[in-house]
Amino acid sequence: MKALNHFIVHIPKKFKNEVTFNGGTLEIVNKYNEFEHRVNSGEIKNVPKGIDEKHIGSTMYFHHHVVIEQRYDIGDNLYLVQYDSDGGYGNHAIGIENKNGDITMLGDWCFVAPPVEEEEETSDSGIILSIKEEPELEGVLLAIPRDSEWIGAKLNDLVGYTKNSEYEMELLDGSKVYRMRATELVYVKEA
Repeated sequence: MKALNHFIVHIPKKFKNEVTFNGGTLEIVNKYNEFEHRVNSGEIKNVPKGIDEKHIGSTMYFHHHVVIEQRYDIGDNLYLVQYDSDGGYGNHAIGIENKNGDITMLGDWCFVAPPVEEEEETSDSGIILSIKEEPELEGVLLAIPRDSEWIGAKLNDLVGYTKNSEYEMELLDGSKVYRMRATELVYVKEA
């Protein structure tokens, strides 16, 4: 099977619904917070036309709609991931991580490190001594699409972004990132 405008990915489980602790496993009922537990990555089994086949076997990061909308499920734990090299809302393919841990962003997606959040200070008796402030809507730019000079920012820049554009994803190494479109970046903070 050769997809024309989609990646085909293998996703063994659509939800992260197990927690392991002390050698045991506990299953989470995620129907009340389904959004938070959706899987956002899978193994690439096939690439669309124009994409190098060297990516087969790598990990694809994709939009959370892929595991929810029935039309992307083609059976045998295989799913279609819409791809548009120009980006926009028709591109659910966010990025590809190869076996070396290198990430290639697709379309107009980028990864930004979440801001470090302050902890609330409490007394020994549990009284809150200082309330943590809302973090700024800014983070370090970790991965950007190729040919991204138009963005006006480069890797490792501290960037600001629009409210509600930050969607948290987990990478293979367990680190948390925000995925957002490059058009949702609003400034580069100069040192």
